[in-house]
Amino acid sequence: MLKENLEQLFEFIAQHIPSEQIMEAKGEYQKTTGEIYEDDKSYDTRMALFLEWYLLDNYVSGTHNTILENIIEENQSTWTHDRLEICKDISNDVQALFEVKKVRDNSVTVLDLFKDEKHIIDEEDSQLVFRKNDIFQGRIVPHHDKWHFTGYFCFHPTKTHRYIRGEVKKLFLLQRSWQKELAGLEKELSKKQKVSLKNSKYIEKIKSKIGRRDFDAKRERLIKELLSLEENGKEMEISTQKTGQKIDQLKIETIKLEGRRLISELIN
Repeated sequence: MLKENLEQLFEFIAQHIPSEQIMEAKGEYQKTTGEIYEDDKSYDTRMALFLEWYLLDNYVSGTHNTILENIIEENQSTWTHDRLEICKDISNDVQALFEVKKVRDNSVTVLDLFKDEKHIIDEEDSQLVFRKNDIFQGRIVPHHDKWHFTGYFCFHPTKTHRYIRGEVKKLFLLQRSWQKELAGLEKELSKKQKVSLKNSKYIEKIKSKIGRRDFDAKRERLIKELLSLEENGKEMEISTQKTGQKIDQLKIETIKLEGRRLISELIN
């Protein structure tokens, strides 16, 4: 079912995206993957991998939306709920180099080498397609609380595995450094929010005290203290916003966009 929906999306591209745009993207894709020739035995698979890349790894200029996410937005009012749901699931794909850990009759357990995470994938033909310790390029999609393959793979010979692991490790360590940076910023943000909340509560307390006093020297001191607290509060708010912006930038610009680009580039 998932593969059928993906093929329908390929047909949608052919019908609704200008051919010049597709050819331009294909030329960009082939810079890293090599030419795709029609008499190549693997032509259909390579074209499918290109179309997956076009849908899921390309971003609409000036946005953070992939081509597929943009297509989904543009067809919210015309597509059925089921079609929109499965397309959204496809847009949440994970592309990786996977190592086969266990093969069962109707499923396969794989290790995402980029994240060191295991997934159990529903696959009726698992015994025919996979062997333990295989390393292959593929995409998995979450649908109805299960993981599924898109159905297009690229298996790598055993003699290349050592090289692949070395290259993957570089990206793994880079992504881990991003996650550590993110954890540090989120911890910093949490502290600032707690201090800001404490400051706000103290401001309210001072305001209450001022409201209960007559015009005297102590009231004047309280007013000065209030002004100082409010100034500190504004500075805290600006600092908190900046930290939040750093987190958003790291999550979107670096971890999501740059991370996916580097993975796609290495895989291709």
